[in-house]
Amino acid sequence: MQHWRKNWDPQRKNRLTSSTFAQAIGFWPNRRVQLWLEKIGAIEPFSGNAATCWTKIKELEALNRYHVLTGHDFVFPEFVTLTEDENWLGASPDGDMYGLVSEGSKGMLEVKCPYGEGCPWKKVPWHYVPQAQGLMEIVGRDWLDLYCWTVNGSSLFRIERDSVFWGEMKPTLVDFWERHVVPGRDRFCDSSLVITDPLVELVEFVPESRHERCNQILRGTERVMDNSCKRLFYEINGQILD
Repeated sequence: MQHWRKNWDPQRKNRLTSSTFAQAIGFWPNRRVQLWLEKIGAIEPFSGNAATCWTKIKELEALNRYHVLTGHDFVFPEFVTLTEDENWLGASPDGDMYGLVSEGSKGMLEVKCPYGEGCPWKKVPWHYVPQAQGLMEIVGRDWLDLYCWTVNGSSLFRIERDSVFWGEMKPTLVDFWERHVVPGRDRFCDSSLVITDPLVELVEFVPESRHERCNQILRGTERVMDNSCKRLFYEINGQILD
């Protein structure tokens, strides 16, 4: 299986991508304003750290391991946007199950290689739910295999698409983008202005640290984890434990 190095930074630059949905909602309060600063062009986008470098190094090994354990074939898809009219919402999936149909539905793959963790997850971390549901909605798939790979083993979760959760989450993304990013970016990029401190000079566009519906969406993640996530296997050192 040959993997190509994904470089979607130009496509991500002026969009809100599924991996940042939790930040845009305010799951981590300090990151919401940071994301706003990135999207208006005031600071450089996050370029990576030890954890993201680890993921890039180990991703191919994880993809191959997933293929060995499941037998599933997949392709590496292109960057995808929601619709032509809402192309500011984007996603960059790890794999598309083009030939795998489960009970009439089609799926996709997302791989995680948690840095510094010796054992794979036993349950889906709550903060990955917005990304997973966003990926399925944008790409148009009914389920997602979330595969967690570590040096000592791996675990696989099947997450079903939840239209109710997307219906709750999407308005918060629209609000972040249309009320804060777009007008803030237009003002910041206005050549007739010199903005040196956007947190002060563009204060009317600075988002709150958490969206007012953040708690509702957090409750939605619990519902998704209880009703729409199923662990398919958990393996340590090549031995399937369940």
